[in-house]
Amino acid sequence: MKQARRGFTIVEMLAVIGVVAILISIIASVASNSIRAARGKRAAVMSSSLQQAIAAYYAEEGKWPSLIESANTDGEDTIVFKGTQADQIFQEVVGKGFGKSGKKSMLVDASGLFVCESSAANGNRARGYNFSEVTGSNARHRIGLKQMAFGYQDGGGYFQRFCVIYNCRTDSVTVVQ
Repeated sequence: MKQARRGFTIVEMLAVIGVVAILISIIASVASNSIRAARGKRAAVMSSSLQQAIAAYYAEEGKWPSLIESANTDGEDTIVFKGTQADQIFQEVVGKGFGKSGKKSMLVDASGLFVCESSAANGNRARGYNFSEVTGSNARHRIGLKQMAFGYQDGGGYFQRFCVIYNCRTDSVTVVQ
């Protein structure tokens, strides 16, 4: 008499492993695309938030942040502020309301902003943090406002800075990725 078979054959095991591997690759691809899309949406929201904060600064102060105010606009339609210049504008706007009084800025909800240390922002693989992660009382990695670079995560998850564009003709500001 034949004994009953106990277990799986190698062919059956390889078939199951193959199916599982295909499912994992499909799930990983979908998750990766979802993460990229979420980062893109977050970057758009942050740039819009910073743009609104600069406009609110102008409405409250009656002038643009000092770097924009001091820019030479002779014959220029637009002036682009990149890198540390854009950071200086954001530092002035976000910093309004922070300081000795300790009250929070009403111009922007900084907690959702993505920042990194200025010195690291020039590298290709800088690590960014949520603003609240580096300024909170329990922050492990503290970054002072004057040392912050403001930006977003690109598709690969690396830090990229925003740019500020001042339109001299319309006297308006746009924040772009």
